[in-house]
Amino acid sequence: MKAIEKVVKDGIAANKYKSGVRAVLQSAKSSKLVIVSQSMEAADRAKLDEQAKSAGVTVYEFKGTSVQLGKLCNKPFRVTAIAFKGTTDAELQAVMAGKGQ
Repeated sequence: MKAIEKVVKDGIAANKYKSGVRAVLQSAKSSKLVIVSQSMEAADRAKLDEQAKSAGVTVYEFKGTSVQLGKLCNKPFRVTAIAFKGTTDAELQAVMAGKGQ
């Protein structure tokens, strides 16, 4: 879980992210990593998965609710999905390696 926390905090600090389902869907093609909470609606998740797959973007399912993802992002509201542009390949590998946690 540490790798995902680092990626989220670094991305937010560098202001290289988009949050919210609509914003993430619009920026999916130019993103490197998309993180979705478990409370994302199935229809939105299907659209996002389809776009991410066609663009070759990694999708990580956050093991928690949108409230917990919002807290991780240091936001006082729910965050269902968040996309990062400035993620390095090493960070992506670390996030995906820790996926089972």
